[in-house]
Amino acid sequence: MSLADADARLAAIDPTRSVCVSAPAGSGKTELLIQRFLGLLARVEHPEAVLAITFTRKAAAEMRERILGALLEAAAEAPIASEHGRRTRELAERALFRDREAGWGLLENGNRLRVRTIDSFCAELARQMPLLSTLGGAVSTVDDASELYREAAEGLLGGLDRDPQQNPALAALLAHLDNNWERLANLLASLLACRDQWYSYLGEHRDGTASEAFLRRALHALAADVLGDLSERFRLRAAALGPLLGWRHAQGAGGDLEGMPGPSPAALPAWRELAAVLLTGEGEWRKKVTKTQGFPGGAKVEAVAAMNAWLEEARADRALAQALARVRILPSPDDAGAWPILLSLARVLPRAVAQLLLVFQRRGAVDHSQMALAALDALGEDDTPTDLALRLDYRIEHILVDEFQDTSHMQFELVRRLTRGWAEHNAANTGAPRTVLVVGDGMQSIYGFRDANVSLFLKARDEGFDGLRLVPLQLASNFRSVAPVVEWVNDHFAAAFPPQDDVVAGRVRYTPAVPTRQGSGGVAVHCFRGEDGADLAAAEADFVAAGVLAALRQAPEEPCAVLGRTRRQLQPVLSRLRTAGVSVAAQDVDALASRPVIADLLVLCRALADRYDRLAWFSLLRAPWCGLCLADLLAVHRAVGAGTVAGWLTGERAAVGLSRDGGARLAALAAVLGRAEATRDRRGLRGWLETAWLGLGGPACYDPDSDSAAAQFFTLVERAEAEARGLAVPWLEREVSRLYAAPGDPRAPVQVMTLHKAKGLQFDRVWLLDIAASTRGDERELLAWDEHVTRAGERFFLLAAEDHSDRRSPSLYQYLREEAAMKRSLEATRLLYVGATRAVRELVLCVRPRWDEQRESYREPASAALAAALWPRLLEGAAEHSVEPGPTPSGPAPLALERLAIPGGAPEAPSPESPGPQTPREFMGFQERCIGTAVHRVLEALTGREPLPACCGEVEQQMAALVLAQAGLPAGSRSGALAEVIAHVDRTLAEPQGRWVLAPHPEGATEWSLTALDEAGDPRQLVLDRYFRDGTTGEHWIIDYKTSRPLPEETAEAFEAREAAAHGGQLARYREALEAILAAPVRCGLYFTALGRLLPFP
Repeated sequence: MSLADADARLAAIDPTRSVCVSAPAGSGKTELLIQRFLGLLARVEHPEAVLAITFTRKAAAEMRERILGALLEAAAEAPIASEHGRRTRELAERALFRDREAGWGLLENGNRLRVRTIDSFCAELARQMPLLSTLGGAVSTVDDASELYREAAEGLLGGLDRDPQQNPALAALLAHLDNNWERLANLLASLLACRDQWYSYLGEHRDGTASEAFLRRALHALAADVLGDLSERFRLRAAALGPLLGWRHAQGAGGDLEGMPGPSPAALPAWRELAAVLLTGEGEWRKKVTKTQGFPGGAKVEAVAAMNAWLEEARADRALAQALARVRILPSPDDAGAWPILLSLARVLPRAVAQLLLVFQRRGAVDHSQMALAALDALGEDDTPTDLALRLDYRIEHILVDEFQDTSHMQFELVRRLTRGWAEHNAANTGAPRTVLVVGDGMQSIYGFRDANVSLFLKARDEGFDGLRLVPLQLASNFRSVAPVVEWVNDHFAAAFPPQDDVVAGRVRYTPAVPTRQGSGGVAVHCFRGEDGADLAAAEADFVAAGVLAALRQAPEEPCAVLGRTRRQLQPVLSRLRTAGVSVAAQDVDALASRPVIADLLVLCRALADRYDRLAWFSLLRAPWCGLCLADLLAVHRAVGAGTVAGWLTGERAAVGLSRDGGARLAALAAVLGRAEATRDRRGLRGWLETAWLGLGGPACYDPDSDSAAAQFFTLVERAEAEARGLAVPWLEREVSRLYAAPGDPRAPVQVMTLHKAKGLQFDRVWLLDIAASTRGDERELLAWDEHVTRAGERFFLLAAEDHSDRRSPSLYQYLREEAAMKRSLEATRLLYVGATRAVRELVLCVRPRWDEQRESYREPASAALAAALWPRLLEGAAEHSVEPGPTPSGPAPLALERLAIPGGAPEAPSPESPGPQTPREFMGFQERCIGTAVHRVLEALTGREPLPACCGEVEQQMAALVLAQAGLPAGSRSGALAEVIAHVDRTLAEPQGRWVLAPHPEGATEWSLTALDEAGDPRQLVLDRYFRDGTTGEHWIIDYKTSRPLPEETAEAFEAREAAAHGGQLARYREALEAILAAPVRCGLYFTALGRLLPFP
């Protein structure tokens, strides 16, 4: 069968043409990318000349795997399954021939295929030019940098008193926010998160005059664009309307409206007056005009009758009314009311960015925006390209970019800089052109919250990159869905999308698909309606769960999906499916913090971290591993009095009124916590906490699914230890709040996920939950901002602070809010399109609209609802479900106390290797960990130096200060911590044993990393603080530095015995590993930097 878009598909893989391919859902764009890549491989000198860019690791891995798969199948001469597979095979054979001819070895070294995510490619560029990219040495990239933004904002505010130059600007912002520091810190952090949108504008205009000129020019450009567009829209109606407005003015109507206004920003008052004449307060066309609007005399007057006739004719043009209504809130370029706050922001924001760069430097980590900015810096500006840019221009000859509708301005700029000069090259080298392929679908642009801008896809299609024009190609064939589904989507979405593309407004028209897949199926709409008190959400969940169960019985091999706009929508259906025993994969749906096991683990951490946290300790007594009844809990409260629960538990635990069962439970709890306290310094943080958890019988208290949640929590604890945070409960709570429970088996027959997660996937049967639901109310944010691209292609950043104006006032803040609402509405339609096109055979849409008793019809959904653009046609032929009100709940039923049985309910915790008498001590705090890290780093720097200094010098002190800052120690604690580090180093340098350890030896190493096998045969990484061979005795030594010191009233002998017991096993493993390498005896010792004493082991 010949495809409707066969010519476009052939053109898309032509390796001599640069093209922009619009590829709707199900059109097979991935296969097209593979074919293009294979075709280009057959033409280049080296495979690295072809660069493919995607947006996710999963997409990059899939593309690389499919390219290699095509090459392997061609090499093995595997059977060809389809017609499009035949074309892929031909291209793969040509690529293999080129591979053998040039000796690339692609089948053995697939890494030569340059398939990158946009983030990894930016990192690759930045690291090749570390100085120009401003990143310096190696840094890591973090997905969630909110903690870094917050730290930078607080650092900026913390310097308020030290920097008088920024006082006026910060003071003005604080005053605007009612001197609320917390709100200002949140505001600055949120702006830092999106700095890639505004820094190129405001960052370059640091003085007030330049900032004000820039902002005024931006407002002038905005007004010129809006009024120019409005004049064009009125062009066909202006001939009839102009004379009527002139008649109105002649009758004495005051104001600026003498006739049809012009497109100049100076005509804005006249346009506002025109809107007042023609539109109602709600923005609809008036039914008639009266003397109130300046048309006296009634309908018998010819001009009044003509005006009413004009309105009647215009009533069908709702888009024109909406465009005219916009001028009511369009700000005047000369309105200086908001300038003071904007100029204060313009002065503060560059300093906030500088503060963020310091945080990045301290932490050795950056966000994706900084990596992208660094990549652009590494490439250089147009007039000053860097050596890297010139080198890449020689190496990269062809670029393919997937999902281009999701690009941001910075990513667009990256592609533009990579292709600089390509148009000129192609003009001079027609036989070997350099090419670009961008693939995307504007109808699936749904990531506006990530700064994705669908206008850039339209811009690339229409204008290309710096003179490198792209041939626009449109795919139409749909290989995914059966014909009834494709036809329903075409029929309903054609009118839901805007009629024309609009680069400036970000509007994308609908492109119909042509079905190629035959089979039965279709689309059904189910509407749930009920009286007050009816639980429509429960009825919808029951209906969907029953439908999924029926589908699994009918065709268990066909995958199903339940999709919702929010996670909250999905929970009722998910609960019912799990109760029914259905295997479900729920990707990022269950918040980790919502699991009871996580709440109880956090309670355990809070109690162990702070013995004075009474709420945590009493919660510990109530948790299922102890489970005191309320009467026993009250008895304990009375017995503890003003003391601590921890202290009372380690005593005799006498309590009046404590039941026998309660006493047994407390005894079991006290035994486990006592053992945990005794082993605090013998284990890593995760091992210690996990041992306590097991000792309490934690795993036995919850359902088996909770094991994976607990494992995620302990992984976080391990990360906290690796980052030297210690038992940092606030950090744990914050990190837990960002995570989701494990999704379950990814091969499960039923998938439950949000619509955004479903993009790119397909399922035989799909249920979409309540598509008429309203989103969360549009709150008035402290700031509103947006980028505006003029029709001439000039970009401006618009920024406005909350000015407490009403929604109809001419205000930049109001205008930006309305623009944001319009974009959300357009994106909601695209999001519904994405959901509808996931279905292969059957699509079920559920709607729970509100009923209007007066009109006896369903109320229209809010503009940002998924179904808004399809209303009311969506309801044609919908199946109605009448839901009766349920019984009035009498109140929540009392919860039963779930707890382990005593005795025997909790497994014993493993005993320490050498229990011995122990003195309780608090777990090493975060500051102590930072001090230990800094001491290790300074001693490492001093090792082997000749001659050794007598004390900690200025360079070493600066190094220690930097380590403390990089570790995240608060600024207020650093001076005291630095003094302790200096004391440790000075004491080490003052003692002969310390100088002997640090001195140069015939053989030696510091921070020596070894790999050894543990008892289970698994590889373990060991790091030796100090190794050397003594030149006098020939003995090999391992030294482990310790910053610990004796407890109050603890003798030196008791301290050394405790430390030896705690670290002896670790040193034994070190010795065993090194003896296996050296084939010689090795001695070990602990060096206590606070005491200047070496404790040798036998």
